[in-house]
Amino acid sequence: MNRLSQPNHRTDHNQGAPLPHIGGDHGAVQTVAPAAGYEQVLRNMFRSAPLGVYLTDLDGQPLASAGSTHPCEPGQGQSGYVNPQERKGMAASFQSAMESGLQWNQQFHYRSADGAVSLLHAVVAPLRGASEALIGYQVCTIDISAQHHALQELALSDDRHRVALDAAELGIWDFDVAGNDCYFSPYCYHMLGYSGGQVHVRLEDWTNIIHPQYLERARRVLESCIGGEIEKFEIEFRLKTNEGKWRWFRCTGKAARRDAGGKACRLAGTLLDINQAKLMEHLLHMEHGLLNLITATSPVGIMFIESDGNTTFVNPRAERILGLTKQEMAHRDPPVMDAIFSAEPDPATGAELSLGEFLQQGRCLLQSCFVFTRGDDSSAVLSISTAPFLDPASTVSGTVVTLEDVTEQKKREQVLADNDRLLRETQRIAQLGSYVLDISQDHWVCSSKLEEILGIDASYPKTLQGHFDIVHQDFRDQFMDSYRSAINNDRPFEHEYKIRRHNDGEERWVTECCELTRDAAGKQARMIGTIKDITERKAAEEAIRNLNDELDRRVIERTSQLVAAKKEIESFSYSVSHDLRAPLRHINSYSSILVEEYGNALPEEARYYLERICTASNRMGKQIDDLLALTRVGRAIMKRSTFNISQLAADVVEMIGDESENAPEFVVQPGISAYGDSALVRLVLQNLMGNSVKYTSRNPFPRIEFGQTVVAGRHAFFVRDNGVGFDMAYVEKLFQPFQRLHGAEFEGTGIGLATVRRIIERHGGSIWAEGKENEGATFYFTLSHPRKADLSSR
Repeated sequence: MNRLSQPNHRTDHNQGAPLPHIGGDHGAVQTVAPAAGYEQVLRNMFRSAPLGVYLTDLDGQPLASAGSTHPCEPGQGQSGYVNPQERKGMAASFQSAMESGLQWNQQFHYRSADGAVSLLHAVVAPLRGASEALIGYQVCTIDISAQHHALQELALSDDRHRVALDAAELGIWDFDVAGNDCYFSPYCYHMLGYSGGQVHVRLEDWTNIIHPQYLERARRVLESCIGGEIEKFEIEFRLKTNEGKWRWFRCTGKAARRDAGGKACRLAGTLLDINQAKLMEHLLHMEHGLLNLITATSPVGIMFIESDGNTTFVNPRAERILGLTKQEMAHRDPPVMDAIFSAEPDPATGAELSLGEFLQQGRCLLQSCFVFTRGDDSSAVLSISTAPFLDPASTVSGTVVTLEDVTEQKKREQVLADNDRLLRETQRIAQLGSYVLDISQDHWVCSSKLEEILGIDASYPKTLQGHFDIVHQDFRDQFMDSYRSAINNDRPFEHEYKIRRHNDGEERWVTECCELTRDAAGKQARMIGTIKDITERKAAEEAIRNLNDELDRRVIERTSQLVAAKKEIESFSYSVSHDLRAPLRHINSYSSILVEEYGNALPEEARYYLERICTASNRMGKQIDDLLALTRVGRAIMKRSTFNISQLAADVVEMIGDESENAPEFVVQPGISAYGDSALVRLVLQNLMGNSVKYTSRNPFPRIEFGQTVVAGRHAFFVRDNGVGFDMAYVEKLFQPFQRLHGAEFEGTGIGLATVRRIIERHGGSIWAEGKENEGATFYFTLSHPRKADLSSR
């Protein structure tokens, strides 16, 4: 601020000597009255608030302007006043300055008559005459309202700028290229951990702390900006902090001023600590890579469906499950979401809803079952879960869909369900329940069928003691000893006992079988067993025992009756063989004597009758022999063994072949074995082959065949001939005693086939015949198979 003119003498302002007054004629000195108080002087001085430079008398009344831009004579200014709050302080400082002989310099607010408030800057210096006496005051007043407002705005702008930089945690720099002088704001030092005096402001001092990996690039960018190739730049690099650590920073800059050649003279920019952001970026990159790895290797299919149904993300597993690529899904019609249908109909409508309809309804799914038909017409059962995806505004922007191919799992579950159902049905039908006893936990679980058998429910204590308590008291002690012994000795347990059902007290018979299992360490782990309700079987066994007793009684009775009948048969046989044969021999003998001795004397008719008597008696003797043979077959003791029936048939052929006048052709299949009584089987072959010889006697080319064949899945022996045969309508009469299908043209008593049938039945076999008149007949028979004991002994 400029000082006003200083007088070279000083006079006490309070003295009463007259003071010179400048103004009017040259050299004229006027005497003025003593000045009033300093406060009144100031009030007078600034009453009209003239602007410029002017003089006042000792009372503060303006005298004349001197260089004022706004001349102001006394009484010509606008009326106004100084702010009363500042007036007292101004008067005190003015008094102090004047008494010290110094000029007064002050700023104050002044309110003009129109109410406007201005900020004035006033400088008042004492004015002295030639005798150094105070004669008045020289005043300079300037309106600094605009400058003050501009300074305030500048300060506010600077403060805002500082606050913004502090809030943004941003440092600024200014580089003078020509002087190689660089300014860095304090926050730049703060970010690096340096104090303001630790680092010089030369550019080299800052480039020395750039990581070598980024130094060359930073230099190239700086040179390009200085040279005018680029106007501004942004670069990220790592700087070493005062602690020796490397941190990430982002530096931005631009040319603030260039010379005529376009070379930058000044660069300015910002420095931002991005270390945390870099770390977050690195973590996000890792998370993104990890997420990509997880989705790429996930065993679960993952899809993102936008709200408009567009599929924006599909991981490889989902593509494999659906058999479609993401591009194929984008062009599929209908959309893939509309081709995946719920496995179960909607409860409300009964219709099959598609996955797209579920998503449109905004319904969240958790492992719901859906069915999808792939392009190769194979069906896949999918387990699908959905969850809404919220954007930053918490608005649903899409749906995350996860899907698993559970086709094989569902098949296994179905198999397990079928097996479980089959097991339950089997246990129900068999009246069989199962249980597993955990020995260490002293707890057992059982099937529902076992609960039904034992008459227990879920509240029953399923412990080992609880198992013992179900056992009937008559069997309990023995059962407990046997069960514990089976556990201690690691052996299977099997026991039949009675139980008393828990719910109704009914007594029932059961049989229990169980075995001990061990864990991987060889420790006793579980007893696995079954309990079967055998009450009905026990009742049946009791009934069978009673029936057997009754049968034994009846057998004894029947045996005694059979013994008596046997004795009667033996007596009858004896009578037949002795009592009947003697008269027949007499009749036959006397008839023969009459024919031989008196035949010539007898008439022809009498001889005919005698011959008929002899023939009848011979036939009756033959029948008696056959009846005796039939009774002997029934009484004979059988000696079973395996023999060569082909050889036996050959022996019979040799025996009967010589007795036939028209010897037939015999064909015997070789190498056939049979099991039975060979003597009785020989009698069978003799009868069958003898009949064949008899009934083929009228055929010019008789043929008889013996062999083995398969009939209705069974091996059977046969005797076949090409004789007269028989009518199948009377086949049942063949094996009855004394029943013959042919007349007297063929000899026979009708006992032979009955004997054959008796022998076959004693062997446990069967016999039957097939034939046709004049086309031959075939007789089939089977024998019993050897028992295992017979085979082992053989």
